[in-house]
Amino acid sequence: MKKKIFTTMAIAAAAVASFGQSAISTAGFEASGDGTLSATIGQTAFVAVANENGSISQGVQQAYEITTETGIDITEIQLSAFPNPTSDVLNLTIDGDFGKVTYALFNNSSALLAKGTANGPKSQIQMGAYKPGVYFLEVKAEGKTVKRFKVVKN
Repeated sequence: MKKKIFTTMAIAAAAVASFGQSAISTAGFEASGDGTLSATIGQTAFVAVANENGSISQGVQQAYEITTETGIDITEIQLSAFPNPTSDVLNLTIDGDFGKVTYALFNNSSALLAKGTANGPKSQIQMGAYKPGVYFLEVKAEGKTVKRFKVVKN
């Protein structure tokens, strides 16, 4: 009788364990303060809860895409960064004139890699020394962000 109960409980435990959460993740972290937080990077969320104070997703981080954003409204200027993806040189073109234009190149950890002043309508940013990955080019005029580009380096 004890063998039957033990066998039944073992089978039930195995069945429950097979439905537990499992993940193949690329990275993750844990943080603590007034509470604790653990996160997994590389999956999509299954459940999300939101209210007027914010939102939270079940156990995993959500994928995100950063696109070009406008910081100040200047219609007299057109900016472009090409080729994207690039393997060596990134060209920044400025069509229009509105004073001093600066740029800053960041990696995906927000570390500043390069900065400079755009002299003339076309500037070149050397990216050959950087590893393949995603970078962000922030262009400023008069100290205010005009555009931010997502740049892929091959």
